[in-house]
Amino acid sequence: MLLSRPSMTNNNNNNTIKCAAASSSSESSTPVRRSASLDPHLFHSFQNDMLFCDVLSGSQPEHIPSDLPVRLDDTATPSTSPKSSSVVPPLPSRSLGRSLGSSWPDDDEPLPIATVSLTKPELRTWRITSAGLVSTMGAFLDKPKTNKDNDSGMGQGLRYAMASMQGWRVDMEDAHVAELSMGDAIPFSRWSFFAVFDGHAGSVAAEYAASIVVETLLESEKLRQAATLSTTMDGHLCEGALTLLEEGLKAGFLALDDKIRHKLDNVLGKDRSGTTAVCSIVTPSHIILVNLGDSRAVLSRRDVDSFGTEDHKPSNEKERQRIINAGGSVMIQRINGSLAVSRALGDFEYKCNSSLSPARQQVSPEPDVYILPRQTVDEYLIVACDGIYDVMSNDELCSFVHARLEVTKDGALSKVCNEVLDACLQKGSRDNMTLLLVCFEGAPAVHEAKAADEEKAMGVVKAALSEIIDESLNNGDSKEELCVEYVLRTLNSTRPEALPADSHARLLVRSIAEAVVAEKKKAASPPPADGPPSPASPGIPAQ
Repeated sequence: MLLSRPSMTNNNNNNTIKCAAASSSSESSTPVRRSASLDPHLFHSFQNDMLFCDVLSGSQPEHIPSDLPVRLDDTATPSTSPKSSSVVPPLPSRSLGRSLGSSWPDDDEPLPIATVSLTKPELRTWRITSAGLVSTMGAFLDKPKTNKDNDSGMGQGLRYAMASMQGWRVDMEDAHVAELSMGDAIPFSRWSFFAVFDGHAGSVAAEYAASIVVETLLESEKLRQAATLSTTMDGHLCEGALTLLEEGLKAGFLALDDKIRHKLDNVLGKDRSGTTAVCSIVTPSHIILVNLGDSRAVLSRRDVDSFGTEDHKPSNEKERQRIINAGGSVMIQRINGSLAVSRALGDFEYKCNSSLSPARQQVSPEPDVYILPRQTVDEYLIVACDGIYDVMSNDELCSFVHARLEVTKDGALSKVCNEVLDACLQKGSRDNMTLLLVCFEGAPAVHEAKAADEEKAMGVVKAALSEIIDESLNNGDSKEELCVEYVLRTLNSTRPEALPADSHARLLVRSIAEAVVAEKKKAASPPPADGPPSPASPGIPAQ
């Protein structure tokens, strides 16, 4: 195992470190960057485990083990380990430069700290305890899972669709809710509910929250009082009901957190998972947004700026002050150097100060509530987890959705949602992704000319991809050797004119290439042999 000596310069970089382990090494290695150095003695303490330190600047895991020995105030050169007489060996000066063939970076630039070879396709984060390494969360696959789950519906003057994708993560920790009616009686029968829950350190909190959120909110006394004032108004919210509704939603989330605590502690034996939550209640008169954590809801309105909820991050001054007052700290933009969100359901290890109310704990379960009157310029509402917003701003996302709605025929909202996920994957998102798209009557209609241009452009791309693959097969390559990366590189280098001119459509070229490669591989496979099945076939007796 080859390790470099960490630089002792604190670069004040906002990137964060995630540690993972693998059991053995192989022949390849990848340099990585750093912002805070790991204690070199750590590696001597676990000589039988290979540690991989990955600096993620975009889609970071929500949780990093709080007892990971990260040193931010490095000022002295590390010496030998107290448990070993060996010194962490430095790398040759040109072995881990900023790029291939470059020299060692200057002291004031981020430095790579290790290069490790892995044979297993999964990278997991680990909690370092006195008993050894304990797997926690944040695992990654060797290639993303791009199959998608979809849901869609229409009613109450709305059309909605949902898409979710596991992506690079080993585990899918997202959950969602889409209900066109919150209940049978007025006004709830006229209120629609949409929500996304983004779990971390496991999926239990997210899945359980999604399963009980509607019934829990409807149990809130003040929310029911607000509903009573709206009963005679066919679901419209009067001015007096709005304050009650806001208070009722906040109380409902506190009750939801209590139910999750009971579930995790008493039923599942101290499960440590947590989840963010972003919800929307759409009434005939208002759009109510409820946000907890760093998932986000964005409302697009024609010819005006989009409106988005505000993320709850430890770096926010208001959130930071609450964390400190509750006895915590903010390091590397995380609570106690571990949790990347400052409000969430679950995460009860950060809610154990008995002298403080739930809303004043290090991690608060109290959401922000936004109440927006509905307008004729309302186009669509996006409710999504941070796997989307890690790589797209609110305006970028709205621009992409708007462009895809204009070229997507037959009102196929699920197709638009799938394309958002594909585009985010192409832009580098490494997290689970879930997106709900709710279209109002003012949503963009299909632009026939743009749709025709899109169809033509995508036809050119598919034809070019097919030519590249056919040339590869004719040159003696086997279908097993076909890979999307090779096809895309060849497309970019030899047929750049085939790429779509539209920037949004370009983000979808990879997903098109994956489909064409899969189709060509299937076509190149020999047909199944005729005749009776082999005697070795499972479940079929020999003849």
